[in-house]
Amino acid sequence: MKVNAIIFFIILCSVHCFAQAPKTSDIVIGKKLQIKSVHLKAKREVLIYLPPSYGANNYTKYPVLYLLDGRKFFHSFTGAIAQLSSDASPQIPEMIVVGITSQDRIRDSSPTNSLIGYNGKKDQALKISGGADNFLKFIKNELIPLIDKKYRTNTYRTFTGYSFTGLPVLHALFTMPQTFSSYLIIDFSAWWDQEVMLKNARSFLKKYKDRNKDVFIATNDRVDNVVYPEKYNATWRFIQAFEQNRPATIGLGFKKYPYKTENHHSMPLRAFMEGLKYIFRGYMINYDEMYSSPQKIATRFEALSHRLGYKICLPEGLLRFFGYQFLYAHPDLEKATFYFKHASQNYPQSDRVWVGLAKVYQAKNDKGNATKCYQKALTLNPKNKEAQKQLKALK
Repeated sequence: MKVNAIIFFIILCSVHCFAQAPKTSDIVIGKKLQIKSVHLKAKREVLIYLPPSYGANNYTKYPVLYLLDGRKFFHSFTGAIAQLSSDASPQIPEMIVVGITSQDRIRDSSPTNSLIGYNGKKDQALKISGGADNFLKFIKNELIPLIDKKYRTNTYRTFTGYSFTGLPVLHALFTMPQTFSSYLIIDFSAWWDQEVMLKNARSFLKKYKDRNKDVFIATNDRVDNVVYPEKYNATWRFIQAFEQNRPATIGLGFKKYPYKTENHHSMPLRAFMEGLKYIFRGYMINYDEMYSSPQKIATRFEALSHRLGYKICLPEGLLRFFGYQFLYAHPDLEKATFYFKHASQNYPQSDRVWVGLAKVYQAKNDKGNATKCYQKALTLNPKNKEAQKQLKALK
């Protein structure tokens, strides 16, 4: 009996534990969409990444990360998200990624019109600058509504930019702070227009009254060479001013990362991963919670939900995984009960969760509650063969 239980557990985990992407002959990491924008008077390309579990049900809703420089970072950044949100100890939740490409990076990213380049000299190529407001209108009024309509999204949105595209991310925080929940900015061009973003930040922080937002900004050591000489790192100067002027009594989370061993071009992926882990700090459960005191998980995620502003929980598949571990591999009915009950509270539309809870009740010889849970599973999915089979056995 014990051997059969272990075999069943292994099969169950391999099939149901973590949802897999649909079978296909190609390796597909995303989709491409074309959007006709009224604000930009042009078509725009966006790249869409859906988490592996997206196709496993029709009820789970996901946070969305809006990524500028979409073509450049889509492959590496979505890969980082897939890794950080997977396995038995995920560090961040699964999420949808929308990679946004620019037809003209200078125009779309710059919040002001300026002819002064990085070297302090006039550059006529910058005449087209100053289009960030229209670009953000496209994102807020056209792109986000489309994504929310087309995909199962929740209310949590992260906005990410690097170098010059870090400018519109900060500009979004300063001009439309209700649109995004968190901001991940990697070595942005703080030198732009005589450090105009530094002035804008000080003005914004004086009147900021919102809550539950996180800002992560990373930079590297000061550049000092014959091509890019700097007297100081303007991004680090901005970071220090932002931290000093940030209201201490308001829930505006802030984290700075000054990298010593990276340069402007080597740091994006590392900073992106650190930024996500900071924004979703508290998401990763430790071994003590997993195996010794799983009840602490409910308290942890209640606090995390309060901070993030939306109800967040461990993935359904992971809760079922631990539930079956304590039902079969490491028998502990109290812990198995917690995991399946916690799953049923957070994923009440899942027939597989109710089947797992029913099996716990069966192990406790509680036929009444086991029957109710199997019936609940069949109400949600009349084709659930395991529920059908076990209900017949219980009669």
